[in-house]
Amino acid sequence: MRRHFGPSSLEALRATAWRGFLRDLAAIALVAILGFALTSSWISPGTMLTSDHAVPRVLGLPEAEARRTLAGLGLRPRLDGDRESPDVPRGAVLWQDPPPEMVVPPGTSVQLVLSAGPAPVTVPDVVGLAQPYAEKIFEAAGIEVGSVDTVSGRGEAGVVLATRPPSGHGRSRGTTVDLVVSGAPGDGL
Repeated sequence: MRRHFGPSSLEALRATAWRGFLRDLAAIALVAILGFALTSSWISPGTMLTSDHAVPRVLGLPEAEARRTLAGLGLRPRLDGDRESPDVPRGAVLWQDPPPEMVVPPGTSVQLVLSAGPAPVTVPDVVGLAQPYAEKIFEAAGIEVGSVDTVSGRGEAGVVLATRPPSGHGRSRGTTVDLVVSGAPGDGL
């Protein structure tokens, strides 16, 4: 015997089928979302709850600006001394660890090394040398000749008798050193 369904029973059957299909689809979607969330937190725990940051590049910045930049992202700047550098200005960041762009959690300590500027240059001993040779030695050392005072009647003319400051003293590159040079009798002081 064959059953015959009327239009209202057919619509009720379709509505029940659709409700069941949508309920099953919602259950599958919920299981998929929960599965993704659980495996994500298991594979990389903490990434879903914290807001990690890429360490900014603070190399070359003055210390105060570097500290503000790092603290603004929730990172802790930590000073680890200074080192001489001919290229980076004194007081600017010479080195940082972790390096720029590394992703770290908030509160991470960022180690900073500041530049102490260029290494001092020792005033070379040029006493007894002719003035042109002394000037070349100073030029090679990164020191400029300042004033040249001539003292008469003291040895051969044009020979360096003294430097101010004296040899062995440290000076910054590019600073001047004065010369005291012997002159011909009747010249100078």
